[in-house]
Amino acid sequence: MNNILANIRAVGGVTGTIVVDKNRSLTYELMPASFTTENIKEIALPLLHFGKSLTKNMSMDFFFENGVARIYNREGQILIILGTPELNLNTLGFVCREAIPAIKRKLTQGKSEVMRESILNTADIGTEFLLKAINIISTNCVEKIGAYLTTKYLRQSKDELVSTYPVLASLSVDNNSIVSVIRGLSTKSDEDTLTAFAHWANLFLSSAAKATNKLKPADIMELTFEIKDKLQISGFYQLYADVGV
Repeated sequence: MNNILANIRAVGGVTGTIVVDKNRSLTYELMPASFTTENIKEIALPLLHFGKSLTKNMSMDFFFENGVARIYNREGQILIILGTPELNLNTLGFVCREAIPAIKRKLTQGKSEVMRESILNTADIGTEFLLKAINIISTNCVEKIGAYLTTKYLRQSKDELVSTYPVLASLSVDNNSIVSVIRGLSTKSDEDTLTAFAHWANLFLSSAAKATNKLKPADIMELTFEIKDKLQISGFYQLYADVGV
């Protein structure tokens, strides 16, 4: 993917580009070093929602005082390219005629690659990181729907899954929506543990979405943006999508 984005970046006047996989809520970006994670989030999340609202393939240009942006929307992906006022849009279009299909192929290929990588990388993540991830989700949900509903649906979804994933029996959700360990839990992770946390997160958000319009399962990237890179490498997002209810 980096090579494809680098080819786009090589067009004179292009300053950066972001690809959002609409099916898995994943991002790939090649942006200037001055862009922080928060800066990228401020672009990627609205881009994801905008892409999901569009029903057909299209491209569109936006012109600003200090630059230009081009968006390519496709069924499973949306791409934004940022540039200076000097950006030659004809040259960019020529390059993107090959780049857009290449991105689609890479995203399709990436689904199986992520699954293979997850088997190798789960040992490096560990249950402590997964516990951190679920608590980040919880904290961000509390800001949206409050501690009562967050706690209610975290507990309810955990109880529904504990027979399938016994590892969840080692965890407790307190009244402040904080998840903690109540009995011995291995610090090492495996694919089953990763699947358990991904399934729990998905069922929790799906259940909460039925009770409030402030949350939906597709919000997973927004809720975990600060640790998205590590979750993406682990295969968490792919498992989250696969177990979707």
